[in-house]
Amino acid sequence: MNQSQPTNVSNNRSGERGAALLSSLLVAAVLLIAGGVLIQVTSMSATNAIDTTSQAQAYYGAEAGLQAALNALRGNYAPTGSAMPAGMTTINFRNAVTVSCSNDCPNGTPGDPSGVARLSRWLPYSNTQAAGTRVTISANPSIQYDVVVSLPLGDVMPAWPALPGRLLVQATGYGPRSSVKHLSAIVSRTSFDPMIPAMMTLVGTPSGNPPMSFQSGNSANHIYSGVDHASFDPTLPAFGTTNPSDSTLATTSAASNTTSTPASAVVSVPTYLQSPAAARTFLDQMQAAAILGAASGSATYLPNGGSGTPSGYTFVNGDYTIGTGSGSGLLIVTGSLTTTGTTNFSGLILVIGAGSVNRSGGGGGNVYGAMFVANVDWPAQSPALTSFGAPFFNFSGAGTATMQYDSAAIDSAMGLLPAPVMGVSEY
Repeated sequence: MNQSQPTNVSNNRSGERGAALLSSLLVAAVLLIAGGVLIQVTSMSATNAIDTTSQAQAYYGAEAGLQAALNALRGNYAPTGSAMPAGMTTINFRNAVTVSCSNDCPNGTPGDPSGVARLSRWLPYSNTQAAGTRVTISANPSIQYDVVVSLPLGDVMPAWPALPGRLLVQATGYGPRSSVKHLSAIVSRTSFDPMIPAMMTLVGTPSGNPPMSFQSGNSANHIYSGVDHASFDPTLPAFGTTNPSDSTLATTSAASNTTSTPASAVVSVPTYLQSPAAARTFLDQMQAAAILGAASGSATYLPNGGSGTPSGYTFVNGDYTIGTGSGSGLLIVTGSLTTTGTTNFSGLILVIGAGSVNRSGGGGGNVYGAMFVANVDWPAQSPALTSFGAPFFNFSGAGTATMQYDSAAIDSAMGLLPAPVMGVSEY
């Protein structure tokens, strides 16, 4: 037998000694690296999740700031106990953007030294008289906000006492881990186009055919005037029409009892009366707002017409009669409006639908503000009308009565509806 074979086999395998250990070490290293990567990814995922949560909490803080500023602008917050500046009783768009009125500045002290309007007279900053302080929403987790109110770029503050039409509200939210978010919103002062072209605007047919029905009364004691009763705005036409024929009719009829110049003029109308479709959309929106407001007690909605002395925001689906007494606010009537000689009203009246106004009877009632009269199908007929019909206005009866433009009464009426947000963006 060949006895040398085992020796040769053993010698041939001598170079393979330790291979299993090396393979094990390589596999262990790979597993260790993979485990480290997994731990790092998991840690980063957890960190990212925490950061994302913090950013979301800062965003909620900024949202809360916008909402708080909006509530303040809408008059839903009481001011601080500090004395108001002379002549100031409540918030409005001018006070909100004016540093000395927006910020908490009690008499006899410097007050809030902030150089920007931040509504510290209304919002619960940790210190309403120290610049740079914030409003705390939550302590754990820490969520805070602050706000700045200004005029949008390009807007100019109107001469006193007129109010700006828009405000820019910027809110900064602060969350845990130094997270910060910025939101801005443009807030409009009015819920719809506030354009007032005349004391009474009558939207007629495009060509004036058929003409409007217009009787201003033959009593010299029936006074119509476009002079601002509040003494703020320039004089407007007593009557505004949308075609020359109706303007001539109004000028002739009201010549004896219109005390301002011009008695009548062809005027532009606000956006919601520029077409029957726009008027119908407007009535849909205002009806919805009235129904919602009636549920909370902030508006009156009459689904089947009625009578009474209106106050606040009143929407009447149908005919309405204003009796004796003094009414005020924003009144929308989709049927015919009837008043008496002793009716007093201060505010804005929109008779859009039947487009008919009839005032009769003796007395000394006065209407201060403005009125719009438009004849349009609402709800839409089939097919829907594409042009307005002829409006109706009749003023008869003896006694002394005045209808006069009043900018302050109109501002009060427009302020009855919540200030709408025109847009929100993150910056």
